Amino acid sequence: MNSYAKWFCRVVWLGIVVNMFFIIPLCFFPEVLLSLLKMRIPVPIIWVRAAGLLLLELSILYIPGAIDPYRYKATAWMSVFLTRGAGATFFLSAVLFFGQELGFLTIALVDVFFMIVQGILLFLAMRNQQPEMPETAQ
Repeated sequence: MNSYAKWFCRVVWLGIVVNMFFIIPLCFFPEVLLSLLKMRIPVPIIWVRAAGLLLLELSILYIPGAIDPYRYKATAWMSVFLTRGAGATFFLSAVLFFGQELGFLTIALVDVFFMIVQGILLFLAMRNQQPEMPETAQ
């Protein structure tokens, strides 16, 4: 695995850890997190907790690409564009075009950061990938 792939894996794992800083409060202390972000507390609060659970499930789906981006190429690329990219687009659009609270920009900026860094590293890792030798040639 080249150095770009190793750094991609590290950044994906870091992203999972950062997600945990949202997941734990969303699931167990949603009012505290929403207050810190200066957001309204919805009733019923179960929807905020459900969002935390979905973020946990999404974070678990990052793991195969974080372990081996060459073996799990589709998962690795989806962790960049389908999840981080879609999350950034969704939350940026919600704030900029649909009048949602500015607290949602925090989520968008986290996703934008990880999307850019992971995307660059994954692109470089795939570009510099060494071709695999067939079993018979070894």
